[in-house]
Amino acid sequence: MRLSRPLAGLAAAALLGTGVLSGCGVSDIQAAPGVAAEIDDRQISVAEVDDLSVATCEVLRSNPELLGQGYTGSTVRDTVLAQLAQREIADLIAAENDIDGDVIYGSAAQQARLGLAQADSEALEEVLPVFASSGYLRAVVAEVVDPALDGDADDATRTAAYQTYLSAWQAAHDISTNPLFTEVDFTAPEERRNELSVAVSDEAVELLTLDPAAVRLEERLPASQRCT
Repeated sequence: MRLSRPLAGLAAAALLGTGVLSGCGVSDIQAAPGVAAEIDDRQISVAEVDDLSVATCEVLRSNPELLGQGYTGSTVRDTVLAQLAQREIADLIAAENDIDGDVIYGSAAQQARLGLAQADSEALEEVLPVFASSGYLRAVVAEVVDPALDGDADDATRTAAYQTYLSAWQAAHDISTNPLFTEVDFTAPEERRNELSVAVSDEAVELLTLDPAAVRLEERLPASQRCT
């Protein structure tokens, strides 16, 4: 998993939807209900991911600049889970290092509010974790790692050091992901998933063979499986 995964770049991920939920491309009938991811003794439920995915889609739809050309339902769900996982991991790292995570998250959340100023304000607070958690995790890791870096280290050096730290942190902790979602993993580069964990339409299976750069998947999927 990349340290930062903003929604603005999700269309390029081209992950295929495996479920449907009325209006926003998220399933209300789960093939594997229960836990979406577990980080040590902390659980993120599938229901939480689905509910927040619906709210995220509504916020995106409230601002054409945020929505862009749209996203597949699975892309939104994977991103929501990734962000919720990053918040949990940031909380754990902060606690392990006596860092006040609430203050850092508050700063990240405020930055997200500013970036979402044109979005639907009623749903904004609910979706803040989707837009703030990557920044929160990076800031917490920076608190731990930066003191050991040269003061003139560039961004690439810092990012590499943060990734190394997260990889080592993951090796020392238990992280598991429901196969309905892209794996929460800091040890390997993020890749496009080439299999489906549940039965879907023939069209969705066909889309697995297409070059995501050559076709906009969110246009090919049924309306119930996309956020557009």
